[in-house]
Amino acid sequence: MHRLIIGGLLLGAVLLSPPLKTIETKAETNLVVQDIPVVIHYEDMTFDHLPPAWQKLAMCESSGRSNAVAGTKKQFQGYFQIEYPRTWVAHGGDSGTPPKKATLMEQFHVALHIYADRGSKPWPYCGKFLKAEYGR
Repeated sequence: MHRLIIGGLLLGAVLLSPPLKTIETKAETNLVVQDIPVVIHYEDMTFDHLPPAWQKLAMCESSGRSNAVAGTKKQFQGYFQIEYPRTWVAHGGDSGTPPKKATLMEQFHVALHIYADRGSKPWPYCGKFLKAEYGR
């Protein structure tokens, strides 16, 4: 339950706070949100820990598969079908690890940054779940 609360707090922090300072390591992300450090361990998150709107988005985009690939150039990858490499790297993804090989937390972290930057527009059909929950 506490992980779900952290996910909700993280989403709220991304959407409502000034730009985040992020320090990436392979095992965790250290976010600084309004001078409060938040450490998220990638291996701790499971699909059930995602907020419900994000679970629905992932089910709609990729049938809940972390390694899903679509597009003529196989550029849309992972749970949230994030375009690789351009959008993935521009929003904090590791250029050497495509979304389809990234952990759920890494994919969620990048998807949150995409949503904070562009709202539900990157997901033209499935973004309706985020729009219904968060209003954009």
